[in-house]
Amino acid sequence: MKRVFFVLFVFILPCLQGCLGASEEVSDQTIRLATTTSMRDSGLLAELLPAFTAETGIEVDVIAVGSGAAMNLSRTNDVDALITHSPANEIEFVEDGYAINRTTFAWNRFVLIGPNQLSGNLTESMSSLVLENKCFISRGDSSGTHIKEQDVWRNVALVSNLSFINNELGYHPEWEGYQSIGQGMGAAITIANELECWTLSDKGTALFRSNNIELMIQEFESPELVNPYSVLLLDNDKLSETTLFRDFLLNSADLINNYTVSNQTLFESGIPLNSV
Repeated sequence: MKRVFFVLFVFILPCLQGCLGASEEVSDQTIRLATTTSMRDSGLLAELLPAFTAETGIEVDVIAVGSGAAMNLSRTNDVDALITHSPANEIEFVEDGYAINRTTFAWNRFVLIGPNQLSGNLTESMSSLVLENKCFISRGDSSGTHIKEQDVWRNVALVSNLSFINNELGYHPEWEGYQSIGQGMGAAITIANELECWTLSDKGTALFRSNNIELMIQEFESPELVNPYSVLLLDNDKLSETTLFRDFLLNSADLINNYTVSNQTLFESGIPLNSV
């Protein structure tokens, strides 16, 4: 009898270990995603992530920060994948070996939001904020939106006589109305609304917040305002899971294109024309 028990134990023990191991493996199906705040603040992630988990069983822990902060998190191995919207920095990030690839999966445009519509093109409108000493809220957080804002100011500097500085707050004109907050897109819109200021925003977050603010959304045809979102994968032990996540995003055109607020599309899937 003792021998039978021993034989059964010998055969059952590996099975138990295997079953426990499988259970641990399933419970470990989680990836850490550092994402630009506009993905969260626009509500798009809340649409995409449950569908991804339902399809794959993989949970996604989200850390919503600016694009620059997201890249810093990957440098310290605190995340497994990134969603950012700062193309030049992303390309450099991959070339420097911090990520193994970069794939654009969606885009929208940057817009200016404020108490009223401004006259003229983008450069003229931004110049008028300074000349008329209007209030402007800057993200000031090295995010993709903050980087784009600085690009816009540099274009303004080329055609104006305004005085510009480049300091810890970034590149911007010198005027009393400029306020840098060091926070995400949702916070910037909230503060701009409370103080009756202007701010630069991605269109998705601006539309998502539009029913709860008094500010107006102003769009410009300028090609510099195209705003592509890319997923970047890191070479770590979660690469198989993050690859599934990237492929899911690429195959989620219907979810992305059909995500609307007040019958307006917040994002378009794929790669915009003339995008890097």
